[in-house]
Amino acid sequence: MNDISLGGWVAIGIIAVLLLVTNLSLFSLLRKKDSDHSTSSILAETMKTLKNPWEKEDQPLRELSEQVARLKESKTEKSDQGD
Repeated sequence: MNDISLGGWVAIGIIAVLLLVTNLSLFSLLRKKDSDHSTSSILAETMKTLKNPWEKEDQPLRELSEQVARLKESKTEKSDQGD
């Protein structure tokens, strides 16, 4: 036991705590009785997020882009009518 330095013991402790917290959180997620999400819906949502991780951030940008395009289009129509 004296072969492992203090930093090594700290690293082992951190890894053990991370594993314990991860397992406990997964266990509590599966044990929730009042949740309307089933395991399959959680997995489906996870796969959807993995396929497109920035979907929630992209949606407002897409809407903004469409609004800017409409604004440019209406501005172009107004300038064409003014000529």
